[in-house]
Amino acid sequence: MTTPPPAISVSGLTKCFGNLTAVDSLSLSIPHGQLFGLVGSDGAGKTTTLRILTGVLDATAGKATVLGCDCNRLEPVRCDIGYMSQRFGLYSDLTVMENIRFHADIFGVPPNQWRERAELLLGMSGLAPFIMRRAGALSGGMKQKLGLCCALIHTPRVLFLDEPTNGVDPVSRRDFWKILEKLLEEGVTIVVATAYLDEAERCHRVGLLHQGRLLSCDSPVNLKQTSDTLSPAATLEDVFISLMSEGSNTAVKRRPSPGPDSVEPAVVLSGLSRNFGNFTAVNNINLTVPKGEIFGFLGPNGAGKSTTIKILCGILEASSGTGTVAGFEINSQAEKIKENIGYMSQKFSLYEDLTVEENIAFYSGIYRLPSMEALERADWVIEMSGLTERRRAKAGELSAGWRQRLALGCALLHNPPIIFLDEPTAGVDPVNRRKFWQLIHNLARQGVTVFVTTHYMDEAEYCDRLAMIYRGELIAVGTPDELKKQNFENGLLPSLEQVFIRMIEQRDMNFQSSLDRTDISGTLLKQSS
Repeated sequence: MTTPPPAISVSGLTKCFGNLTAVDSLSLSIPHGQLFGLVGSDGAGKTTTLRILTGVLDATAGKATVLGCDCNRLEPVRCDIGYMSQRFGLYSDLTVMENIRFHADIFGVPPNQWRERAELLLGMSGLAPFIMRRAGALSGGMKQKLGLCCALIHTPRVLFLDEPTNGVDPVSRRDFWKILEKLLEEGVTIVVATAYLDEAERCHRVGLLHQGRLLSCDSPVNLKQTSDTLSPAATLEDVFISLMSEGSNTAVKRRPSPGPDSVEPAVVLSGLSRNFGNFTAVNNINLTVPKGEIFGFLGPNGAGKSTTIKILCGILEASSGTGTVAGFEINSQAEKIKENIGYMSQKFSLYEDLTVEENIAFYSGIYRLPSMEALERADWVIEMSGLTERRRAKAGELSAGWRQRLALGCALLHNPPIIFLDEPTAGVDPVNRRKFWQLIHNLARQGVTVFVTTHYMDEAEYCDRLAMIYRGELIAVGTPDELKKQNFENGLLPSLEQVFIRMIEQRDMNFQSSLDRTDISGTLLKQSS
């Protein structure tokens, strides 16, 4: 019996950008119906590989085929390939349904076929109740699922996903993977690049990329068993870090927690609320964060985290309630708050055409630092972030991990006592995430208060205390261990991710994880007419 040809075949694939070799002699084979994970450090070549396989980029050398067609001549099988890039390809001013219809038109899907397919996809994704909402008004998790719906509207045989759950909360990530499981049941071949190693554990096989080269390729079970330097309980992330860190110790060295009552508070909130018209984004929050604490703020996309942080940073006024940040009142002393905090957004707020030194000088000017102090702080930032050898490199040329540390340094230039970090490690590989958290603990050891949001439940363990927010309300506050012990069940201590999901579902009995049977046939018919 002859073996059928693979869905994807790659042999000696190479891609160079000038002197940079992004993909270096890559060879692999992916059979039909397999879920293949592509993981690697920042700049490892994952996105470049996917772009070559989807015909977006031409290879410098080597050969790659998808469904038997050469990747630079994919037109015969174009309608059999789905591709969800990191930027989704959504149109913010179009509704959910209009985005889906637009992509159906691109692929020439007849109206009777795309309506039926859209109803199935919207039900699977839980987007059925939101078909008239503009894409720009969706939460991050909903945008991710809409992007997947658009990529699937033409029923592809092969699906490529480039970090599809980057920056998405655990509930939405779980829903997303349930959709992928259904696609696998239909025989779809899926290639997913991801920075979440717990997601890679779900794949049939995983390829570990580093500097464009394939270091290892096998099932998650075999990858863990063949790593003789790790314990039997090692995770795929442990394997990844072992390969990437070349034996160096990457464990985060924690400092003692200050304890909630041991020092004076850095942040105090009482009855804090924020309304937008009839919508309550933040509802009666009471919270105290002591100086020097690493405080984690967790919640699903759209739960009210960003709104709360904007109030704490003096960007938004509270509708009701009181609060102080660094001793200043949130509504009446907003400008004083801005002078005494650091803020690092998800987008890092760097100027890519400026060098490391020029970005630092720019932010020194914004903070109005005297010349001598600006020079001293610039040297401190460069040393703290390990950018000494890259000080004259443009920010746009740095990997995500280096840009992340530069952005943190720029936020700390004026030596603020409190720093707010909004999903600072989204899309950053595990090695650089651990390095970043070591910097956070070093800052906290010096007395800096760190207020951080994250969707990585494993790194939430590095926080001294956590608050979980859902639908604008605080539903739990405590140390990671306290939250897990409160949800102790059947003799097993749950993970933080299990705690997170369980708490949300307990407070929303109508929560539909991935199946929403809302009858949308009439609306679909109206939309397509």
